[in-house]
Amino acid sequence: MFRNEVQKKIGLTRKAITYYEEKGLIHPTKLENGYRDYSEKDVAILSQISIFRKLGISISDMKQYLSNNESLTSLLREKEHQLDREEKRKEILVLMLHGESQNRINEKINRLEAEESIYVRLKRAFPGYFGDLLFASYQPFFDEPLDEEGKEAFQQFIEYLDNLPSFVLSQEEKVYIEQISSCFDRKALKAIHQTKQEAIENVETWLQANKECVSQYESYKNSEEYQKSPMKSIQDQLQEYMEQNKYYEIAIPLIRKFSRSYDSYYKKLLKANEQYIHCTQDIYLKK
Repeated sequence: MFRNEVQKKIGLTRKAITYYEEKGLIHPTKLENGYRDYSEKDVAILSQISIFRKLGISISDMKQYLSNNESLTSLLREKEHQLDREEKRKEILVLMLHGESQNRINEKINRLEAEESIYVRLKRAFPGYFGDLLFASYQPFFDEPLDEEGKEAFQQFIEYLDNLPSFVLSQEEKVYIEQISSCFDRKALKAIHQTKQEAIENVETWLQANKECVSQYESYKNSEEYQKSPMKSIQDQLQEYMEQNKYYEIAIPLIRKFSRSYDSYYKKLLKANEQYIHCTQDIYLKK
């Protein structure tokens, strides 16, 4: 398809299309007569770009999404994180407008800077699918400051991850992950984290209140449906990947050193897991 046809189809200007080509977002075929021939893939990408630009998404974010084949869920989570920060910046500006004391303003700014220390640094170091896969479940713990005591462990964690072999999923598995995770935005992840925190604080009470759900969950995990599901396959692959690369022996101790909240959670989790095993055994014995 020639450029004038693309312009009519999508509504982009000639200069905009040329700009996106220069940025490496599309790769039309250059014909002998100097014209560009845009493939269906180029047109589809330009159509996405047109929508993204209307949503105010930057070229760098688009390039990352397109080049790494990131899921829209990953992009959404990143945007939500940015919006959270923008809201906090707005709060500081309002305080300044109302003549708030410099000490309180500095306190807010320090808190804002501290929030990006762990999560944002990790996402910046490992953009795309790999980072999103590893850091999503840790996100509530990575909002805390990176203190001096944790800096060495944090750097060791970066180096460890950077030297790991790629964790490869098929395109079908990536699509499946996108489908089931699309509903888990930043707000949903926080809600899940809160539920887990409540559960480990008092395992027996939580299990008694959710006895039926626990029983159904255990039954499902032992069912043929689950054993043959894509989720089981992906979880097994990830488990094997982590075991082969000694993730639990190397990464978890490092995370506990640079994230105090995760260390606290981990200690409670060990105790809760023992209680969970004991209580679930009792549930099955009483059937």
